[in-house]
Amino acid sequence: MLLLLVGLVAGGAALLMRQFAHGEENTVRRAQRHAQRTSATAVVVSLLAAVAAAVAVLLPAPLAPAAGRPGVAAMMLPLAFGVAHTGVILVGELTWPRPGGMVRRARLAHRGLLQALPAWLLRTAIGTLVTGIGVIAVGAVTDNRYDANRSITVYAGSGLVEGAASPYVGSFYGMPALVGLGCLLALSTAALWVVANRPAIVTDDLDVEDALRRASAQRVLRGATTAAMILVAGLVTVSGLAVRSAAITAAQAARLEDLPVGAAASVLPWVGGVLAFSGLLGGVAGVGVFFIRTRVPVPADELVDAKR
Repeated sequence: MLLLLVGLVAGGAALLMRQFAHGEENTVRRAQRHAQRTSATAVVVSLLAAVAAAVAVLLPAPLAPAAGRPGVAAMMLPLAFGVAHTGVILVGELTWPRPGGMVRRARLAHRGLLQALPAWLLRTAIGTLVTGIGVIAVGAVTDNRYDANRSITVYAGSGLVEGAASPYVGSFYGMPALVGLGCLLALSTAALWVVANRPAIVTDDLDVEDALRRASAQRVLRGATTAAMILVAGLVTVSGLAVRSAAITAAQAARLEDLPVGAAASVLPWVGGVLAFSGLLGGVAGVGVFFIRTRVPVPADELVDAKR
């Protein structure tokens, strides 16, 4: 409900953006200013949404009475940021400045849904989505069903001793994360469709028009990819730490009983450590993705009166 309220406020703010474009300025600059206002509004609203999610994490019972609910609420921080950011960008693209000038012309060209996206960003987004689905699927198969599907158990000593640890990406945490990734995917797809099908601005420089569209596509996917990378990185990190802790506990119990440790309990601490470190690196990379932007060159000789 908080996200819905923030989204409505953001939508109203974005709809008012077009009223601030006045005076004589060329069409490209008008589009750039609209993009800057949309981007700034998206950042502010997404930060407010993340703060609202953080407040929800700190709320006591009865809103989060069950064990493990704080972990689910913590996952909502990057998801709230990504959903709010992508939603505001979508509204901004729906209110993109209309083509101006006395002469209206259009270029007959097929624009695919993913055509305007930078290749590196598209590969990063797809890789993050595939990794997230894979981590959730593996977690759902290997979780401990006797502990509400939110921990992992590692056996040692020929199965006579065990070690368990949580939080772990079982179905308890995996299903909310999967729903959040689905929401990000749906919003991003809708926004990219709007970017691909919006009217072209009046400009004699087709490279500028293509650059504007690439910049819009990057704004759409930048926030969603950042949120997804941070979410998936968090899932990988906590799962790696849980695997490492459970394996170490099982190995220690086996040694106390003078039992063979076994290959699983010997190797999994290293596997868990690598996963945790990889998750941390992925989270840092996700933050970096958000600050990479596409600059659009503005031709100095293209002057179009915005009042006409």
